[in-house]
Amino acid sequence: GLTAKDFALVEPMSVGFHAVARAAVTDLDIVMVIGCGMIGVGAIIRAALRGAKVIAIDVDDTKLALAKRLGAIYTINSKTEDVHKRLQSLTQNDGPDVVIEAVGASVTYQMAINEVAFTGRVVCIGYAKTEIAFETKYFVQKELDIRGSRNAMPEDFRAVIGYLKRGTCPKDELISGIYKPEQVREAMETWIADPGKVFRILIQFE
Repeated sequence: GLTAKDFALVEPMSVGFHAVARAAVTDLDIVMVIGCGMIGVGAIIRAALRGAKVIAIDVDDTKLALAKRLGAIYTINSKTEDVHKRLQSLTQNDGPDVVIEAVGASVTYQMAINEVAFTGRVVCIGYAKTEIAFETKYFVQKELDIRGSRNAMPEDFRAVIGYLKRGTCPKDELISGIYKPEQVREAMETWIADPGKVFRILIQFE
């Protein structure tokens, strides 16, 4: 069966699994996941389970280290490294076949379009808070498929549950805090103070 920690992870992880399904990822693909939060982590796990070579992008070295343990072959800190240069080196100058955008920022959306390979697939999960401008020539010249992804399908939930039942997921690292009902305010304040450091918060009822 599943534990309370498992149930806390099922929904967000399934969103990442669904994005990989939307991208039709296979074991022949190089997949770049931008953003190693809870949903990005789900995408990394699912892409790796499908046999793809996964490149994880984030600005947090701790998250990147976790991404590597969860299946990423390579990691790039976009704050301290030249993403384009590293990607060209890792992909023989082709770029990744698939890019999954799981941040929702202008710079990461543009990175996805700029770095994906010709005839590549871009799947967008992150919600941008402002309008994002693109040079549409890249869509046409590179013959890109750009797809949105939200929520998940029953098969995604089943796949996540199957993965969690194997017991290989480092759940303690993905549950950022466990709080009692009377500590809900404290839990919310922790998340608001530094949302980038929080994967999932569990409110446990006895």
